[in-house]
Amino acid sequence: KKKKKLLLILPNAEVFKTLEARVAALLIPSDFKVDEALNAPVLLDEGKKLCGEAEINTYLDSLEKFTKQWYACRCDMFP
Repeated sequence: KKKKKLLLILPNAEVFKTLEARVAALLIPSDFKVDEALNAPVLLDEGKKLCGEAEINTYLDSLEKFTKQWYACRCDMFP
């Protein structure tokens, strides 16, 4: 099975540094590329395609919650 990998495609790397930093901060393998033909950033994740900064940020919020829960110590759950 292929490992999960995010791909963030930016129309301009300079303008969207914040998005790039957010994706890089996730504990998920990711790639970045620039496609100047795009009008807005695009994030691809296993068949999902998210377009635009607002939609991508909302999706990254949910991924951050998931990764924080995944990596949190759950010792309290097991007596």
